[in-house]
Amino acid sequence: MQRQRDDIKKVPHKGRKRERRNSEPITAYNSKLKLGILATPCLLAGFASAYAALNGIDLLGGGTGIHLAAAAIGGLTAFTLLQMAFDKSPVLIIDDEGIRCRRPDVGLIPWRAVVGLGTSKATLLRKVLMIAVDDAELDEQAARHMRRRVGMFAAFSPQVAKFEGQMTGWPSIHVPISYFALSSAQLEKLLAEKVRFHGRKS
Repeated sequence: MQRQRDDIKKVPHKGRKRERRNSEPITAYNSKLKLGILATPCLLAGFASAYAALNGIDLLGGGTGIHLAAAAIGGLTAFTLLQMAFDKSPVLIIDDEGIRCRRPDVGLIPWRAVVGLGTSKATLLRKVLMIAVDDAELDEQAARHMRRRVGMFAAFSPQVAKFEGQMTGWPSIHVPISYFALSSAQLEKLLAEKVRFHGRKS
């Protein structure tokens, strides 16, 4: 397997012998601790803004309307993060069939569709798993996601832009992995082992 500095991997050619079948799947869940830490300041900001709005205190310099909007945004963000934290279903499963992802809601990406894999820091989401695909080989749900995809990540991360440049002609999916209970380093190690035995394109 070719390994480059920013951890880009190309999936082995289909002619390579697959040495394992029914290997242990990689299952990643959201971390309650990481997401709880992120939700805390959002909750505090929401409560402070709501308190200021109800008591006529001008914390933000924009009047009651601005404070109510800030309270709503803080509360909604905290609710979303806590909902993710207490979601008991796995966000990412990588097994012998392929890669299943719920955020974004891609569904199954079969190994025959995987062209390349990489992990990279991304400004907005800290770290992402990048999956370059042959969209002609995707299942319906994943193909639908790719048609809706807006390629904004490359604009915020040189490493993501480099990956997409090396995968020219193949669209890619970006999965946030920073907030998994499984660390990024653990995921990369397990993924490197899994990739040895799957895929079709060089």
